[in-house]
Amino acid sequence: MAEEERSKRVLNVNVGVLGHVDSGKTSLVAALSAQLSTAALDKHPQSKERGITLDLGFSAFTVPLPPHLAHLPYDELQVTLVDCPGHASLIRTIISGAQIIDMALLVVDVTKGMQTQTAECLVVAEVATSRLLVALNKVDLLQPPEERPRAMRRATKRLGQTFALTKFAGASMLPVAAKPGSPPDAAPLGVEQLRAALVALVAPTPRPWDGPLLLAVDHCFPMRGVGTVMTGTVLQVRPVKSIQVFRRPVSRAQAGERVGVCVTQLDAGLMERGLACAPGTVPSFRGAIAAVEKIRFYAGRVPSRSKFHVTVGHSTLMAHLTFFGTPDGNGLPPAAALAAMMGNLAAMTTPAAVGEPTHGSAGAGAAGTVLGLMFDFDRDYICQEELYGLEGRPLADAADAVAAGGGGAAVTAGQSGGAQASDLDTVERPDTEGEQERPGRHFGPQWVLLRFDQAVTAPRNALVIGSKFDAGVHGEACRLAFYGRLVALLDPTCPDRLARLRVFKAKMRAGVLERLQPDGCGGIVSQLIKKESDVAAFVGLKVTTGRGEEGIIEGSFGKSGKLKVHFPGGLAPEGRSTADNVVILRCKRYLFDPGADYVARQ
Repeated sequence: MAEEERSKRVLNVNVGVLGHVDSGKTSLVAALSAQLSTAALDKHPQSKERGITLDLGFSAFTVPLPPHLAHLPYDELQVTLVDCPGHASLIRTIISGAQIIDMALLVVDVTKGMQTQTAECLVVAEVATSRLLVALNKVDLLQPPEERPRAMRRATKRLGQTFALTKFAGASMLPVAAKPGSPPDAAPLGVEQLRAALVALVAPTPRPWDGPLLLAVDHCFPMRGVGTVMTGTVLQVRPVKSIQVFRRPVSRAQAGERVGVCVTQLDAGLMERGLACAPGTVPSFRGAIAAVEKIRFYAGRVPSRSKFHVTVGHSTLMAHLTFFGTPDGNGLPPAAALAAMMGNLAAMTTPAAVGEPTHGSAGAGAAGTVLGLMFDFDRDYICQEELYGLEGRPLADAADAVAAGGGGAAVTAGQSGGAQASDLDTVERPDTEGEQERPGRHFGPQWVLLRFDQAVTAPRNALVIGSKFDAGVHGEACRLAFYGRLVALLDPTCPDRLARLRVFKAKMRAGVLERLQPDGCGGIVSQLIKKESDVAAFVGLKVTTGRGEEGIIEGSFGKSGKLKVHFPGGLAPEGRSTADNVVILRCKRYLFDPGADYVARQ
C-alpha cells in the first residue's frame, strides 16, 4: 500500500483562504481538510490563546483527477489550503501567503458583508491570482429561515457590485455554514458543493517546474535525532535525496507542492521564513526596477520621492520610490491602455504560468511581450510626480512636451557640460489657439525605481507589493497602494550603473523675441536665461516661437542675459502678436547623469 501511495502521480494546487478576522476561515478549512500540515487549524499556542489565526496554516484534501484535467499525466488532484490571518496587523503574513497561491477562496461573513480586511484580502487576491471563489459563510445566522433566500440574494447583489470593479467580475458565490451553532453536532452546510467548486476552478495547465531549486520556507523546527525540518512551497525544482509531501514519501515534488526537507547542522531558531535555493540563483540587491500598477482601491497618492513599505518575497522593507513611464506621444488610446493594463495584471499575477494568459493583443509590443514587463535600458523615460491609475497621467504642458520619440540619441547641449539645473526652472506657457484640442491624458506602462534601506534577497522576477502600513490597523482605508514585478536589478550606490537608467524631466523656459535683425533670419531674445547663466551651455539648443518658427541659439547679446538666435526659415515681421513673440526652449534634464550637475539635452 505504501508503495502504491508513493507511485501515485499527484497534481497540487495551492488555494489561499482569505477573509476578515472572525469570518470563519479556519472553521471552513477544518471542514474541507483531510490532511493537516504545519500550523494547520491554529495550532500555534498564541493562536489558541487569542482565538485568531496568527500564521499561515497548511492543510489539504485529495480527490480523483477531475475530467477537465484528464489530459494531464496525473492520478489525483491535491488541493492545499493556505489559511491566511485576517487581522489587520498581520497583513504582512497575508502578503507572504500571496506569493505561493494558485487560486483564492475569499470567505465573507454573510451577516456583515464586505469589511475592511475583506477588501484588503480581495486586493491581495487580485494581485496574486486570476481565479477566485467566494464562500458566503455563516448563512445559518440569517434568521428567520424562511427569509434566508431573500437575504442571500441581497448579499450576493451587494458583493457582486464590489467584484464588478475588479477582475473577478462574475465570480461564483456559494452559501456555506462551516460550523452551524444548532444543534452542537450539526454537520457543515454547503461544504461538499464548495469543495466541488474549488476542484472545478483548477486551471488546466500546471506550473512549469524546470529551473534551479527554489523553496519558499515558511516554518522551521527541530526533530530530535533527525535534524532540522524546513517546510515550504516549491517554486522551482532540482533533484534531492528524499522528499515528503504531507507526511507521505514521494519520489519527486514539483513547483507549487508543499514539502518538508530535513537538513543537518542548521539551528532552527535562526530561520523562520526565507528561501532555500541553489547557490548563486537568488540575488541580494539594494535597488531594482519594477513594472507597477496602482491598486484601484488605494485612496491616497503614491508620489515619487516618498517612502513606502515594499514586500518582495518574504521581506518587507522601506524603499524610496521614483516613478517613470513612456514619454508623451508614446502612449495608447484609453481603451487599448486599459486592455494593456489588464494584460499586465495577468502577467504580474504570481502563478502566471498556471493556465493564465501572459500575452495580450491590445497590450502586446512588437516582440509579443506584454507592455511594461520587458525593460529596455536604451530608451528614454519621463519622470512622473506620482504613480497614476486608470485616470492616466496628465500630459505635460505643450511647452513641456519634449520631443517624444522616447529612444532617439540625446545631444548634449553646448561644449561646457550643458545647461545647469538652476537654469531650467519650469515656466508657464502663455495660452495659444488650439491648445484645448490636445488630448489631456497619457496612458502607458509605468515603472518604479526602488531604493531599499537595506539589502533584500529575492528572485529576479519576484512579485512586489507596496503598502502604507503606518496608516494604522484600525482605519477603514485600504493600505495596499501598488503591485508589480521586478524587471531589472540596479545598484543605486553606483553612479555609473544608475546612469544607465535614462529617466528625464521635461523642462522649458519662455523668453520674449525683442527685436528682429534686418536680414529677417536673426532675432534678439530676452528673459530666456538668467543674467549670470553660462551662455555657452545653451549654444546650439533649439527654440520655437509662438508661431512655430524654429531657431538655434548662437550666443550672447550684451551682458544682460539676452541671446542671439538664428532662424533658418526666417521670421515674418507682419502681424506679430505678443503670443507670436514668445520663444520657448524645450529640453530634457536626465536625473541620473553622472557628475555634480544635471545636463540639459534635446
